[in-house]
Amino acid sequence: MSYKLLSLDGGGSWALIQARVLQDLYGDIRGHELLREFDMAIANSGGALVLACLCNDMKINEIISVFEDGEKRKQVFSALSFWEKLKWRNIASSFTRVLGPRYSTERKLEGLRDVLKKADHLFHEKTIERPIIDTPLNQLPLMIKKEKLELIIMGFDYFRRRSSFFRSNSKSVTDKFSEYFEVTLADAIHASSNAPVNYFDAPAAINLSLFNKNDHRKTWYWDGAVGGFNNPVLGGLIEAITNHPEVELQNYCILSIGTSTGSRTVLTDLKYSTDPTMRDIYYKNKNNNLTITDTSSGFLSDVKKLATSILDDPPDFATFIAYSILDPTLTKNRAKLVRINPCITPEKDGNNIYLVPKVYEKHDKEFIALMDLDMDAVEDDQVKLISDLCDKFIVTTRPCISNQLIRGDKNSIHLGQSTYKEAKEQWLITCN
Repeated sequence: MSYKLLSLDGGGSWALIQARVLQDLYGDIRGHELLREFDMAIANSGGALVLACLCNDMKINEIISVFEDGEKRKQVFSALSFWEKLKWRNIASSFTRVLGPRYSTERKLEGLRDVLKKADHLFHEKTIERPIIDTPLNQLPLMIKKEKLELIIMGFDYFRRRSSFFRSNSKSVTDKFSEYFEVTLADAIHASSNAPVNYFDAPAAINLSLFNKNDHRKTWYWDGAVGGFNNPVLGGLIEAITNHPEVELQNYCILSIGTSTGSRTVLTDLKYSTDPTMRDIYYKNKNNNLTITDTSSGFLSDVKKLATSILDDPPDFATFIAYSILDPTLTKNRAKLVRINPCITPEKDGNNIYLVPKVYEKHDKEFIALMDLDMDAVEDDQVKLISDLCDKFIVTTRPCISNQLIRGDKNSIHLGQSTYKEAKEQWLITCN
């Protein structure tokens, strides 16, 4: 008996990539139909918004429009006003572009509810009594018409300083050590999509209700990425294994979709290498805008790096550990785990000089702008860069943007697929 799991990374506006990938894999179907293809869906932040849209029974093309529509984006990423920046908690953003929050947490919840409520065709057709976005997670599987479907959204408890799993499964074995709290889809997404320090100005205040008891509470959350779950695939696999001991490991089928990875090539360590060939690569690229060679650091840059690093997913963390659980021998393609995630990284030529990827050969400025683009891509020209990335990644021909490997190098032994075409083919084999 197979068990299919969909995992969606966080990444703000970059979650457009996930909607484009799902459209290519499944066509322009409605969200509930797509979710019925899986036994579990787990998501964080931007991926949690994609999952919310699927729960909202929106067509994939409608989900894409949520990310491509500037008005909708700015409802979620609602910029702080001049006076809001003067508040003590936001004061850093008044003096530097490097550090400090940019968006209102409070208005984000209003924006999420408004965008999804307007797109809720089941509510407007009076098929259901209340908007899906205001429905508790544990009631969604029945609404989706797959009662055994498990939905999980990641968050990080601000005061307790620990990760939280917002589950639809009120009887989860993994959660048997604590009581089950009901939370609406809106509050779960709000909590999960609340990246701190450089993005939103306060923890997300949400309402919880102790299941079947008269105990309603308010509690506060940061983005699930703070707890290391920006890529939530490992949390999803552990949840599935503990709840379904009858499923053998070789029967898990996992589709893990990211929101891109990569940056300028880091060469800082080569400067001090005892191998002259490695030092030569460093000095050849010392003034190359596609590489990082400066080894200096400072307080502001350190804080910014810490604030943004929670959004990263090194290829040797969550996906690799999940693969290792499914197949400890680490045999390529034995574990049915497919990772789809575009890599935005320069390519090295025969002279050890780093250049833009061939698919961007005549578009150097666009590639550099893409590398510098933060997760909060709000302006139309910024989202166009992500859309163009999709056009260069979700293709069947070369040159193309490469796909993130689970482990290893594409030129040697590795786990995973180096192109989207290969990953898609592997998933179609895996899921059938």
